[in-house]
Amino acid sequence: MRSPRFDIRAKKLRTIFSPQNIERIWKEKVKVSMRDQFMCDGIENFDFHVSRKVESQKLSHLILSGDYVPQKAQRILVEKSKGLCRQLVIPSIRDAIVLQCLSDALYSEIKGKAPTSKAFFEPKDHKFSSPPSGYGTFAAWLNFQKELFEFSKTRKFVVVTDIANYYDSISYVHLRNAIASISGVDECVIDMLIYVLGDLLWQPDYTPRIEVGLPQINLDAPRLLAHCFLYELDSYLASDPGRDFVRYMDDIDIGVDTIVDAKRALKTVDLVLQTKQVRLNSGKTVILTRPEAIRHFRIFENARLDSVQASVDHRVRHGLPLDRQRAHVEARIRQGLRKKSFDAGNGEKVLKRWLGLAAKTGAVVKPEALEDLVKRRPSVRENVYSFIRSRPLTPSIAGILARASQSGLLVDDAAMVEMSNYLVETFVKNKRCHAMLEAVIASNDPQSYFGLYSRLWLLSKYGTPAQILTTLRDARNIWSPHERLGRLAASFMPLFHGSPEETPLKRLLGDTLNSGVRDTYKFHMKLATDLPTFKAMFDALKAPNPSRGTGITHAKFLCLLSALKNPAAPVAQITTLRANHSRAFEDAYYKEISKRVGV
Repeated sequence: MRSPRFDIRAKKLRTIFSPQNIERIWKEKVKVSMRDQFMCDGIENFDFHVSRKVESQKLSHLILSGDYVPQKAQRILVEKSKGLCRQLVIPSIRDAIVLQCLSDALYSEIKGKAPTSKAFFEPKDHKFSSPPSGYGTFAAWLNFQKELFEFSKTRKFVVVTDIANYYDSISYVHLRNAIASISGVDECVIDMLIYVLGDLLWQPDYTPRIEVGLPQINLDAPRLLAHCFLYELDSYLASDPGRDFVRYMDDIDIGVDTIVDAKRALKTVDLVLQTKQVRLNSGKTVILTRPEAIRHFRIFENARLDSVQASVDHRVRHGLPLDRQRAHVEARIRQGLRKKSFDAGNGEKVLKRWLGLAAKTGAVVKPEALEDLVKRRPSVRENVYSFIRSRPLTPSIAGILARASQSGLLVDDAAMVEMSNYLVETFVKNKRCHAMLEAVIASNDPQSYFGLYSRLWLLSKYGTPAQILTTLRDARNIWSPHERLGRLAASFMPLFHGSPEETPLKRLLGDTLNSGVRDTYKFHMKLATDLPTFKAMFDALKAPNPSRGTGITHAKFLCLLSALKNPAAPVAQITTLRANHSRAFEDAYYKEISKRVGV
């Protein structure tokens, strides 16, 4: 029920949540952000995209009438190191849009009001790629590195520290006070942000809510609040001209000239933070001499990487051979792993950059080295998977993934989820890897939420309709209560066209009364029969995805199967879709699927 003052408070919200702004936020930001979440949507949320005007009006009305409630969020465990995991929240589309609208509104009000230029954060709408640490943007991280480089050359000591359990320790009372002190911030914006984020917090075993902690989400909103929370600390650090400092989210580096100054800085910073009920992480706090700081931050190595990156980009742009650069990248990775030079300081960040260059140059990395990285370096796994996806799958590479998946060392949810996401978009020339792929599929526990997701997603490319149907039947109690898994199950409909399992699948899906099943099934049916839906999807479907080994995302391929079956579609446009995705139809498994369903 609304309070009598709701209409007054909602005045600002009417602009933020107008249907036009919601639609813009979806098209420009959230559509891409949802593709970056750990779980792939089986139809890439194209049903929402096609109906975005109506959906934007519905969401606007829901919010401005005071009836909006965040949906139950799914949480995924992501290993940091040694089996310790962080929880990341996977939001619904509507919650992601609400958070992004509020975040944009807040950012427009606080931009330019930071107490210092030494703390770095930029929202993702600046179109930079994901940062190494998972916070903010790559641009902000680069600016942080440049500032750090400057004072590490002049100061005798550098203090490196961060805040213990930062997101989990932020008090909403202190957060609200910190944001409210910034002039121009509307009360209703910060209140609604905290309301939504608070509802996405982990509340296990029906325990009562505690007003502490920001959920970690791959969106701007929690990052922006966490950044602003430390403005008071920034003011304090900037008040002393006798030291330099730079901050990137909760990573704080301070340049001083004596050990006494270093210890005094740590003591006072910790006391300032204690006033907000957070503390420095003593286990990650070090005082480095200038030479140690240069080694820790890999300053010269990063400079070398910048040079190699520029050379590779130039040669790719002009179609020049990359033989010399490829050999250099191979040698750097090989020597770094042998000498364990990636083990300390920012070594893993450097390793990630070398792996990115290896993918770009076609460099070879030994399978046993990749296997060790997957098993023992959680922060590098996604980069290894991306490297593997950059070239056709071979039995030796499929073998290392099978062994890693069966090793028991991948203790988090994200390791197998990401492996599945990258594997379905890896180009496979023939069936020589099939036994290893089956081993990867079998390693996923279908009685767990993410194990079932990974198994089904892999089966949708590398399995048969009978295997998919059997898995769905056996795990019905796991997926049928959940909208996301319901959407996944219904997204496989095109794979069953004309098969003996088609009718049993329709019956199984219909019996669940799952809203995700209903929406996705309806979308596939319209895409396969309705001309307006085909036309609305044509531009999205015809665009290839060159970063994928198959040249197309797996979810888009499933949609493509439905579109190619549409009898009302113009022949010329069907021909265009086939031609633009010729690479996908050369994949051994996609070729088999397309023949089976008759496209």
